[in-house]
Amino acid sequence: MPRLEVLVEEPSAEAALRHLLPKLVPAAVRWKIVNFRSKSRLLKELATRLRAYRIRVERGEDVRILVLVDRDDDDCLELKRGLDAAAAQARLSSRSRPDPDGGFRIVNRVVVEELESWFLGDPAALRAAFPSLPAVKPASGPFRSPDRGDWKTLHRYLRKHGIYRKHYPKIDAARRIASRMDVNANRSPSFRQFRTGLAGLV
Repeated sequence: MPRLEVLVEEPSAEAALRHLLPKLVPAAVRWKIVNFRSKSRLLKELATRLRAYRIRVERGEDVRILVLVDRDDDDCLELKRGLDAAAAQARLSSRSRPDPDGGFRIVNRVVVEELESWFLGDPAALRAAFPSLPAVKPASGPFRSPDRGDWKTLHRYLRKHGIYRKHYPKIDAARRIASRMDVNANRSPSFRQFRTGLAGLV
């Protein structure tokens, strides 16, 4: 079975994926999360990291890589092109640029806007994590278009209902919400893209 390594930019993404990957990855696949602690560091060190993966592949290791970054204020298409270019420079086939037989070693995914968009895409998980929340209509407020939301959007909603009144603890929220997410019912388009790309990779 392949070994999956997921590169993320910050601790809350790692915290969320520790709950999400077991729901998405076959039990026989070994996986590891590499947390770069910042987006700038991930992007700066990505080329070197990918070259190291290429060496491992050449030695016969069946390693698959998923790179996950937030869009933030970047141009989504430009950011994705940069990630795909780094894979190409390392001579690693990607979902965007597969091998002649259609196979690939790396999937690059951009979270739009931020990780919290995925949480807004699953109102039921929010209510399970915070039972004091009122019933949520998925087509209302910040839930109508979850990929337009960010951590501030989610914090405003939670604070309005008496949760995290002073500050938004990203890691704690990620653990609580992701552990309750239904990976097959999320309304966030970027989460669905992540799920599809991961399924094709493993």
